[in-house]
Amino acid sequence: MREITYSKSAKNLIRFFCINGILVELLCILRLFLRSDFTLDIQEITNLKTFLESDLLTAIVDFVSLAFFIILLFAPQHISIFALISFLYSFKIIIVDTLAVNPLGQLLYFIGISCLLFLGFYKTHRFLKITFSIVFNMILIGLSARYGALVCINSYIVSLGYSLAILVIVFFTTNFLHLVHVRKTARIWDLSKYPDLTQRDKEWLKQILDERKYEEIANDSGVTVGTLKNRMHQVYNVVGIEDRVSLIATYGGYEVRF
Repeated sequence: MREITYSKSAKNLIRFFCINGILVELLCILRLFLRSDFTLDIQEITNLKTFLESDLLTAIVDFVSLAFFIILLFAPQHISIFALISFLYSFKIIIVDTLAVNPLGQLLYFIGISCLLFLGFYKTHRFLKITFSIVFNMILIGLSARYGALVCINSYIVSLGYSLAILVIVFFTTNFLHLVHVRKTARIWDLSKYPDLTQRDKEWLKQILDERKYEEIANDSGVTVGTLKNRMHQVYNVVGIEDRVSLIATYGGYEVRF
């Protein structure tokens, strides 16, 4: 996975997430001990099934997640830890609580996948990894069949419903943000991208886009019209434009930045 350099504000935002996570974990642990009268019902654990459904497993998940949040608080650049927390709770909810009872498990699974996507995990062998993620999710949900066919079917319905809702929201949100970005930046012509242009060349381009005549520009600049036209012919070649008409047709109405 790729190395990502975070800004100070990004790290502070991650720390804010961690503080909220720590508070949630502390409250979950307190609730768990109060509910079980500080016993965790350990004596009732006799096999794997009872362990998965026990307060002890919940306590382990809560304490491990609390430790992860504390680590991430002091090392916010290791955002992959957030993926571990998300998957840890997601697996516990999907396998034990079932999505039919607690749909949050599917949302947490998507958060974990989003973290991996952000970190570049799916950049290579994309088809294989995406297929595995989907199949693994379906297998986890299938384990709820031990509670009965109805619970299993309801869990799959919740999973597919939430998945569809999330993907549709992401699709429209990303396309809306892209559209806003395009509208915001498409009308800007950044002349700093052309290092061969002088400051005066850029000013002349701007004046031509303001539909000033060559004679006016030459007079204000203290050069002959012939000198101006010769230089502008070179400038047009630099910016990939044929002539004055093409310049106005292509960049007319744009905000020119130096």
